[in-house]
Amino acid sequence: MMPYTQFMITSSFHAAVLAFLLSVSHGILKYASSKKHGSFIDLISSQWHLIILALSMYGIVFLYYLFILRSNPISSLYPIYTGLSIFFVSFMGYFIFNEPISTQNIVGIVLIITGVLITGGVLHQ
Repeated sequence: MMPYTQFMITSSFHAAVLAFLLSVSHGILKYASSKKHGSFIDLISSQWHLIILALSMYGIVFLYYLFILRSNPISSLYPIYTGLSIFFVSFMGYFIFNEPISTQNIVGIVLIITGVLITGGVLHQ
């Protein structure tokens, strides 16, 4: 059995990797959807390669998540994973896609990250 601190670093690391991969796949879909297209079918037919890439990443995230759930508690892994996903997607939206971010968004993200730190056990002694 690994020590608590080593477990949390490992669990947090896996959650961060999951969140990053998921966020990148969301970014790929955002990029694909921003390309000029006349209809939804046109979007799919012209950006199929990016859509397949994003779906493949979703599949990798799913399989990776399934693998690490074997040795990590879902009660700490999932909150870290989803909270960091929100942070990464917001970061990407602002810095890559030039989406506006309000003070309310920033406060919400800070609260989510605080919740991740508390729920994930990072702030525990």
